[in-house]
Amino acid sequence: MAPRHRKINGSSDESSAIGSNAVPKPSKQKKNQDSKSGTTLLRRCCGTLKYLLLLVIVPPFLNYASLQKEKTELKPDGELYDIGWGQNLFMKCHGVGPPTVLLDSPTGMTSDVWSKVWPEVSKHAKVCVYDRAGLGFSDRPSLNSSKTNETNSREWQPFTVERMAADLHRLITSSSQQPKPFIIVGAELGATVAQFYTQMYESDIVGLILINPLTETLFEQDQGVWSQYWFGQLIPTYQTLQLGAALGLTRLALLLGVLKHPLVNTNIDTDIEYRQKHLLCHPRHLSTVVDEHHFINDSFSQIKTVRLLKSISSEISVSIVTGNYYDEQMPSSLNKAWAKTEQQLISKHFPNAQHLVVNGADHHMIYKQPEDVSQVIIKMIKQYKSHVKSSQNKKY
Repeated sequence: MAPRHRKINGSSDESSAIGSNAVPKPSKQKKNQDSKSGTTLLRRCCGTLKYLLLLVIVPPFLNYASLQKEKTELKPDGELYDIGWGQNLFMKCHGVGPPTVLLDSPTGMTSDVWSKVWPEVSKHAKVCVYDRAGLGFSDRPSLNSSKTNETNSREWQPFTVERMAADLHRLITSSSQQPKPFIIVGAELGATVAQFYTQMYESDIVGLILINPLTETLFEQDQGVWSQYWFGQLIPTYQTLQLGAALGLTRLALLLGVLKHPLVNTNIDTDIEYRQKHLLCHPRHLSTVVDEHHFINDSFSQIKTVRLLKSISSEISVSIVTGNYYDEQMPSSLNKAWAKTEQQLISKHFPNAQHLVVNGADHHMIYKQPEDVSQVIIKMIKQYKSHVKSSQNKKY
C-alpha cells in the first residue's frame, strides 16, 4: 500500500506544480476591455481620416465655387478682345486720342497696378491698360496658336516677350484699332515688352517710357545673385502659392490674415483689393505668374537678339524712370545689382534717353507714388502734342 500511496502523492505534487506554472486563461472581462480598446482606436483613426478628407476635399470645392461667383462680380470695367484662335485679352481704355498711351504691368501683375495712374493720364490722351495672356481676366495662350504658326515657332512660344509683343500688337491694331501713334509705358517685365514692341513696330511709336526696367544682363551681375534669388526663391514661392490656391488653402490664409495681397498698404479701391485676393486664390492666374518667371531667360535671349538686329529709332522719345530708394522687401545686394543693370541699359542702349529719378520711390512707385508716374507720362504727351502743333504751323 505504501508504494501506491507515494505514487498518488507524487501525482498530486506534480499536478500541483503544473497548475502553478500554467498560464492563466484570460477572463471574459479582460477580453471585453481589449475589444473596447481596439474599437476606440479604430474610431479615432476613422475620425482623424474623416477630418483629413474634409480638409482635402472641402477647401478646394469651396474655393472653386467662390471663384466662379467672383469671376462675374469682380470683373473690372473693360472688354475682352479676341486676338485670334479664340484667345481673349482683357483691356480697358479711357480718354480721347491720339496719341494712345499703353500701360504694361510688372512681372506677374495685372492692370490693377495702374489704377491710380490711368485716370490722370486719360485727361490728356487716350490710355489703355490690359492684362497679358493668362493674367487677371485674360485667357492663357491658346494651344492652337502654336500649331497654326509652326514656321515661326519662336514667336509663338508662350510667356516670352516676343509672344507678348505680338499679342499686344494684335490687341491694339487688329482687334480694337486704337488711334495711332502710341506712347508705350512698361514697368519691369512690361518695360522689356515695351522695348521689344517698339523695335518691332517702331513706325507706330512716338514715345517709350521704361519704369524700373528689367534688363537682360540682370542675372550676370554680382556673381549671379539675382539668378539665385529668381530661381531659388521667387519661383518656388509662386509655385507654393499656386499649390495653395489649388488646395483652397490660400483663401483660408487670406481670411485668417496670414497672407496679404500684393497691393496691400496702398491707397486702392475696395473692389481692387477684393480682386487681388480673388486672383491670389486662382490657380490659373498663379500658373501664369510662375510661367512668366520661369521663361525669363528665353525673354532675355529674345531682347538680346532684337538689339543685335537694330536699335530703337532716334526719332522716338525715350524716358527711363527709376527711384532713389531701395526696395525694402529685397536684400541690399539685389537692389545694387538691379541699379547697376539700369545704368548699363542707359549708357549702352539709351544714351540719349531722359533719365528721371523719382525722389523717395522704389520698385513699387506705380501704385505707391502714382502721381509722379502720371506726371512723367503727361509730360511726354504734352511734348508730342506740342511737336504736332508746331509741325502743323510750319505747313501753313
